[in-house]
Amino acid sequence: MADDHGAATAGDIDAMDMPAHEATYESFVAITEISVVVLMCILLELVLWGLKGQGLIALIGFVLMSAAAAFGGLSGLSWRAVLPIFILLGLACIVF
Repeated sequence: MADDHGAATAGDIDAMDMPAHEATYESFVAITEISVVVLMCILLELVLWGLKGQGLIALIGFVLMSAAAAFGGLSGLSWRAVLPIFILLGLACIVF
């Protein structure tokens, strides 16, 4: 038979380390936000590289996007650090 003495109950919620749990959740949300904006930037870079034939601009955008994503992750700015690069890539797709 199964031993259910280790089963969690509603009274065990105080035993959890809530500050560590919340910090982990905030980190997960931040990395998810950065990842979404980075993926949208990569899509714009693929448009520039493939359809528009502007490989050098796409490469510069990739380098800037990578640096901005690293800065945003380390500084706590999250996706806000990558947003200007996304806007510039979008404008480059429109212009070229």
